Amino acid sequence: MISCKLEQVGERLALVLDEDAVQALNVRVGDILHLEPAPTGALQVVERETWADDTHARGRAFLKRYRRTFEQLS
Repeated sequence: MISCKLEQVGERLALVLDEDAVQALNVRVGDILHLEPAPTGALQVVERETWADDTHARGRAFLKRYRRTFEQLS
């Protein structure tokens, strides 16, 4: 079993992953995990966005994340 810790960072909560969780999820600093509740009540990763060194990839990820907001503004 992998245990994670929640910490207060300003007004937000941060999920702190130990080394085993980082390896199991294959993530690094800056990655975004999209989680969804599974029928069993647990959380499952449905999508993982990694920050590439390509600045265009970062822009596309930003636009994808805030697509609905931009649609409402137009």
